[in-house]
Formats: sequence, structure tokens, C-alpha cells
Amino acid sequence: MNQNEITIFTKESKIRDFLIADPYKVVIDFKKVNAYGTKSLEFNKAPFVSATLGSHDGFYRIALLLDGHYRYDLQAFNGGYIVKLK
Repeated sequence: MNQNEITIFTKESKIRDFLIADPYKVVIDFKKVNAYGTKSLEFNKAPFVSATLGSHDGFYRIALLLDGHYRYDLQAFNGGYIVKLK
């Protein structure tokens, strides 16, 4: 995490990304290779409040809970993705 950016390290391909308005979160779905139990990590470092990783049928999801309303960019790099809030 670096100010308004967070890096997600994964070798999996992104399926989709979107915003949820209430509560405000950036959600990113990735192709699933293995099953994961649901895990949450509290950040309490604005603008990121927490992240939740959960396994679904055929994909896994990362939901980044935010402290307010933001637009975002999602940039791929060799080794993962960077979420930049605006």
C-alpha cells in the first residue's frame, strides 16, 4: 500500500473488476486455480479500510473496502495488478 495505491500480487488472470456503492468497494475477480477460505485483512490506513479474499464457483474475489467514494484505475504488471484511486 502506498498512499492511494495498493498492489495485488497474483499470477492469475483477471476476469472482471467493478465498484459496489454501499459500502463503497473495488471488487476484482480472478481465475481460480485452488480453493481459498475467506480471509480478511484490516488496513485502517486511508483510503483503504480492509481487504477480503473469498473463493467462489470458478473464481476468487478480492474486495477492497474504501473510506469514501473514489474512481479507480487497474493496471496490470508482471506479477499482479495495481489499484490506483482518484
